[in-house]
Amino acid sequence: MLKKIVITFAATLLSCTLAWAESIQKLGFIDTSRVYQQSVQAQSIQKELDKEFAPRQKKLQAMQAEGMKLKEAIESGKIPAAEREAKIKLMLQMDQQYKDAAVELAEDYNLRRNEEFASLQQNANKVIIDMARKEGYDLIIQDAIFVNSKFDITDAVIKALNAQKQ
Repeated sequence: MLKKIVITFAATLLSCTLAWAESIQKLGFIDTSRVYQQSVQAQSIQKELDKEFAPRQKKLQAMQAEGMKLKEAIESGKIPAAEREAKIKLMLQMDQQYKDAAVELAEDYNLRRNEEFASLQQNANKVIIDMARKEGYDLIIQDAIFVNSKFDITDAVIKALNAQKQ
């Protein structure tokens, strides 16, 4: 009896799944990482962020160069023993300042990047929804392990996003 119930349930579940799969007429896939790399808006955001954070990045590089110079001086053995201890202490302080500044820069950069890309994602989602409605898509997937290229509409989405920017 239990075996019949399980078989009936499995058959019902299979038929429902098949019916749902058959009801999907048009399927699309979006590679969001490509949209975030190749769209004009994404490239503009990246340039803007690079420009905004370049001065802090240069300052960080200068701190690193100064620390390396001090380390080389200490390791060369040319510093008198009386000054050596003070130089080592200074190098450790500089190293900590560098690490703190690097963490702060990374956090600030990631926060700004996330803010900027959130607006791009909203815009891309609007484009995708408009495209789905206009072109009659039943289902559009953004992330998947494998997708046949015939379902990939990423280029069309990038083209639509780029057209909006102009």
